[in-house]
Amino acid sequence: MTLPNFIVIGAAKAGTTALYWYLAEHPAIFMSPVKETNYFAFGTDAQGRWLYGDPEHHQFPIRSKSQYEALFAEAGNATAIGEASPIYLECPQAAARIRSLIPDARLICALRHPVDRAYSDYLMFLRSQGRRLEPTRELVPSAPWAQRDSRWMQLGKYYQQLSRYYEAFPREQISPFLFDDLKPSPAGVMQRLYGFLGVDPAFVPDFDTPHNFGGMPANWFLERLFTNRAIRAAVEPWISRRVVNFVRHMRTRNMRKAPALPLDLKRELTVPFRDDILRTSDLIGRSLEHWL
Repeated sequence: MTLPNFIVIGAAKAGTTALYWYLAEHPAIFMSPVKETNYFAFGTDAQGRWLYGDPEHHQFPIRSKSQYEALFAEAGNATAIGEASPIYLECPQAAARIRSLIPDARLICALRHPVDRAYSDYLMFLRSQGRRLEPTRELVPSAPWAQRDSRWMQLGKYYQQLSRYYEAFPREQISPFLFDDLKPSPAGVMQRLYGFLGVDPAFVPDFDTPHNFGGMPANWFLERLFTNRAIRAAVEPWISRRVVNFVRHMRTRNMRKAPALPLDLKRELTVPFRDDILRTSDLIGRSLEHWL
């Protein structure tokens, strides 16, 4: 059975949705039709309880090896076969599970300033709950999402999460990049990643179609319609890429830019991350001084 030979492991809210589509468009790459299979993060104890994950934040659409293998049955002669599940970076068990099944897998990891990532992740949570952001209560140091031990902030401590992969895989099989690079220069990032995967780096994907645009919806009914998992699962396999892109454009038009994170607040919230940022910088061999 066919298995992927590369995996996008994270981080959440660091450009992985856009990356998934840029990869999928390449003629020599096959991407799992299920984005975020989350397969390597799924496990249960003797009582059937999840070993990792929170029902409020996570779903596990693929839970068995046979289901996972079936996702890649149509890969054909693709040079690079992959999937993207940002939960893999945060899940403590994922690195070892991937290593056990696909030891030669190439791994791509996007990283974003931890406070920016946390704020973007929190906005997505509010959208999923149908709640509006209240800046006077939520853009302050005392806001629940901004606490050091909140889930949103903890996920920005990349060093320990990435270390699991650098311990399990040879360094040459891991390609980290920064959200800071993808946003202003997607072509440069994709050229490098295509080369990393052994496919034609000269291919240029559609950079005009928006992917997972942030912010808050102007019309909540439309947002629920666009993001309803049941509707998407039933409709997407039967509609063309052109229609899918049209829907993404429509969703983007429904979004309004969320209030910017105040610079003073960002600086204050960044302080506890200083040591982790420096250690992550050493681990990936790239300066992250601009994050401090």
